Amino acid sequence: MDAKQTEATRLRLTREHKTLVKSINRNRIAAEEIQHENTEDEGDLATMSHHKELLYNLHEGDYARLKSIQQALNALDRGQYGECINCGEDIDRKRLDAVPWATLCIVCQELTETEHTSRRIAAGLDEDETYL
Repeated sequence: MDAKQTEATRLRLTREHKTLVKSINRNRIAAEEIQHENTEDEGDLATMSHHKELLYNLHEGDYARLKSIQQALNALDRGQYGECINCGEDIDRKRLDAVPWATLCIVCQELTETEHTSRRIAAGLDEDETYL
């Protein structure tokens, strides 16, 4: 990766980082507003519970991606950006263009997802079910 590509990647990751921080802050404020609503109506309580769960899931996803972006920025600083953390091979440029915070090459990513799915099925969960 040349200096121009490195700087473009750093800029893209930094923009995504800022966007996520704003999203996390908006979700936190929205969750606080939901907690302060007073109602005894069961329908309203169910809706509020659903919104809280949705915000929590968005929050967790945003934090996971934020962590990945920070790791990618650190890898750029170390000169290791684009290297698979599992096998050490270069991550395909098209993959990095699509997911600039990717830490695994496509082969290792597929293996990880297959292992995760296998563990869920072994635990008695269908592929479409999630952990609670």
